[in-house]
Amino acid sequence: MTITTENVWREFSDRLRGFIGRRVSSAADVDDLLSDVFVKVHTRIDTLEDEARLAPWLYQITRNTLTDHYRRRPSPGASLEGVEAAVAEDDYDAAALISASLRDLVEQLPAKYRDALVLTEFEGLTQAEMAAELGLSVSGAKSRVQRARAMLRDQLLDCCHFEFDRLGHVIDYQPRLRCCQPALTP
Repeated sequence: MTITTENVWREFSDRLRGFIGRRVSSAADVDDLLSDVFVKVHTRIDTLEDEARLAPWLYQITRNTLTDHYRRRPSPGASLEGVEAAVAEDDYDAAALISASLRDLVEQLPAKYRDALVLTEFEGLTQAEMAAELGLSVSGAKSRVQRARAMLRDQLLDCCHFEFDRLGHVIDYQPRLRCCQPALTP
């Protein structure tokens, strides 16, 4: 049996969400961290040597993601107010270029997922407000948004090869397919 990201998601997403939820106070952070975990799983699944070690491998990725999350948080006494980052004139912000093309990729999603993502991410509705507007249960709305995010992530990973810094931020990308190349050309 071949292990795919989709199969791993079906089998482990709820368990990993609970694992993360016991270690992070914000529900939004739980969802973001779970997404980060599955991006890492998707990009590294071919490095798994022993399928019998899938669960320990997943939990190690999750623990590392949690560690990175807490390292990124500023210490209570630290303030970066007034500090500007040095940017070379020829640098470009890969994340900004990618985010500019997201709307086009969102438009390619099936309608029910596209609507959920547009209402929550672009129009700023909470998932509970979106659920009421679309006539869904709150848990159904949350599930739909998570599926839409996963589909969008898969589209991005199919279109481009991404390079991340040690904190998981996009620092560069190379288009693989024409599906996002015009929008993502620096």
